[in-house]
Amino acid sequence: MSRLARFGLLAVVILGLLSAPVALAQDQVTLNVVGFVVPLEEQGTPLDQAYQKFITDFEAAHPGVDVNAMETPPEFDTQLLVDLAAGTAPDIWSQDASTLARLVDAGYVLDMNECVELVPELNLDRFFPSVLAIHQREEGGPIYGLPNDFTPMAIYYSNKAFEAAGVEPPQAGWTWDDLIEIGKQLTIDANGNNAASPDFDETNVTQWGFRVRKWAFEWIYRLWQNGGDVIAPDGSTASGYLDSPESIEAITWFRDLITVHKIAPPPTTLDQMVQQLGFLDRFLKGEFAMFDRGHWELVGLRANPEYTEGSFGVVGQPQGTNRATVLYESGFVIRADIPEEKKLAACQFVEAATSRAYQDTKVITGIAISGNAEAAEAAIDQAQDPAIEQAFFDEVQYGRPPYGSVYSNWPTIEERLDAMMERILAGGEVEAEVAVAVEEINRELQK
Repeated sequence: MSRLARFGLLAVVILGLLSAPVALAQDQVTLNVVGFVVPLEEQGTPLDQAYQKFITDFEAAHPGVDVNAMETPPEFDTQLLVDLAAGTAPDIWSQDASTLARLVDAGYVLDMNECVELVPELNLDRFFPSVLAIHQREEGGPIYGLPNDFTPMAIYYSNKAFEAAGVEPPQAGWTWDDLIEIGKQLTIDANGNNAASPDFDETNVTQWGFRVRKWAFEWIYRLWQNGGDVIAPDGSTASGYLDSPESIEAITWFRDLITVHKIAPPPTTLDQMVQQLGFLDRFLKGEFAMFDRGHWELVGLRANPEYTEGSFGVVGQPQGTNRATVLYESGFVIRADIPEEKKLAACQFVEAATSRAYQDTKVITGIAISGNAEAAEAAIDQAQDPAIEQAFFDEVQYGRPPYGSVYSNWPTIEERLDAMMERILAGGEVEAEVAVAVEEINRELQK
């Protein structure tokens, strides 16, 4: 299952008014839609009720349309490819951008410019330009789906940990050097010495400054922040990109948070800690000061028994040469071979689902940021913690598309990057491990 599906970003709360009824100059049609049915254990919840209300209201506003809301099958990404090839796929679904490219390359996704022509009220200005760009290969070209919701990757910090160290939380515009220096002050041993002290005991740490993990989705933007990258823009090679001086420097910097600066636990230590007590519990207890994560983490943190109001904050990514992050997103797509008699109804459905009336409800769940820019901005004051919502909102302008929306073989490439970083964090030499990864990725790109 894809990343946004794993973290629950396919969930949507749908309340409010829809557009006025529009009669269809066509026979009755049925739209098969995935993404509006809750799991069995969530039936009867406000989310379930909201889904049902949305469908009912849409059908009332469009009397020529019946909506067949279908359950999301297990391993949806895999099943979807099978169904699309067989011509049995749903008409509309919420697609994780991290696996969008393979659907686009296979010709399975409708160009939403067709919907813009069919439904005049579908104004593309409603979307963040950087988020809409996830669905485009080139400016002015086809648009493969429209944004539903998304998140930049930002930094969560524990107020309890910062208070214990007597350090002010980081502010937007901070740098890589700031992260290291703050991280040293936040990493404290059992005797109260921090990592900047000559008496610091790295074998007996009670509070860590940062969390470092192997997963590429949590560090790929470090390369961008330093002017590096993974593969060529045309997807032809990793040579000269992943092994560029800028990328090598970024990967080394990331590793050194563990090996040199001692502000993050080694992987084996982290694994043992998490097995004994969940990471979010440790974070809320103040045992970890900072970590990378998306908007979705708000839900788990606030549901944790250790959570208290104001116990954590969020700040944008520290900058190296550049300020950059990644935008993980899901968007509504329509299958390219949708029957002509259904196309207008499908486009109207997507218009309703991306409108202010629909998207204003995103703030209720806190899972993600609305893909509708006006709804996202309006949600800041309505959010449980406006400062946190503002921090995510401010980071959008620095966001780049996830590479799964650009390169169809990205999931396999990402596995190679995860393995590369795992070896590096375990003590492997950076340039040697990168060289192995470049060779592996180039073989994948040449298939």
